[in-house]
Amino acid sequence: MGGVLLVVLTAGCTAQVRQSTPVAVEKPAEDVPVTTSASVPPAQLGISVTSIVDGRAVMLSDGSKAEVTGLAQPGPCWAEASAAFAKAMLLNQQVRYDRTTGALSLADGTDYALLALGNGAGRTAGTPTAAQREAEGAAQRVPMGLWGTPCGGKDVTETPTPPPPPPPVTTTTKPKPTTTTKPTQQPVFYATCEDARRAGAAPLYWGQPGYRIELDENRNGIACESRYR
Repeated sequence: MGGVLLVVLTAGCTAQVRQSTPVAVEKPAEDVPVTTSASVPPAQLGISVTSIVDGRAVMLSDGSKAEVTGLAQPGPCWAEASAAFAKAMLLNQQVRYDRTTGALSLADGTDYALLALGNGAGRTAGTPTAAQREAEGAAQRVPMGLWGTPCGGKDVTETPTPPPPPPPVTTTTKPKPTTTTKPTQQPVFYATCEDARRAGAAPLYWGQPGYRIELDENRNGIACESRYR
C-alpha cells in the first residue's frame, strides 16, 4: 500500500518539474512600435536668414518665419537698434532653428537669444531661463543698448514737460540768434585688430565707432577681444 503511494507522489513531482520548464515565447507583434512618418530633426544646419522682420523674427531660406523664443517684442524706442543688431549678426548667415523650442542659433552653436540679450538688443519675455536672466543683467549693469540712453530700459521714452513760455520782451531790439554747433563724431576705421589694440580702442563693442562684423570672429557683439582671454 505504501509502495503505491510512493509511485503516485513521484509521478506528481515529475509532472510539476516538467510544467515549470521555461518555454521561449515570441513577443507579440503589437508590442513592436510602428513608425508612421519619417523622423525629422527639429534643428538642422543648411538654412540661412534671407531677411529681418524685427529684432526677434527673421525669414528663412525655406520660406518659413522664425520667431526666437525668450525675446520680447521690440519696443518703439529700441526696435530699430534691435533690428540692426539682428541684421549684422544673422542676415545671409547659416543658422539652426528648432521649431519645437523656438531656439535660433548661429552655425557655431551660439544662442542668438543670449547674444541679443547680452548686447542690449533684446529683453526677456515670459519665463526666462537662468542664462537669459544673466545675459540681460550683464547688459543692464553696463548699461548698453536699450538699457542705456535714450530708452533707459523703457519701450517708449517719456515726453518731457515743456518749459513755461518766456516773458514778453519789451525792448524793440531783437536778440541775435545763437547758433550752437553740435559736435560730430568722427568716423573711426581699424583695418585689423592689431590697429585697434595699438590705438587703445580694443575691445570694440557693437555700436561703438570702429566696430565691424569682420573683426568680430565669434559674432558675440565684441570685436578684437583680448587674445589672452
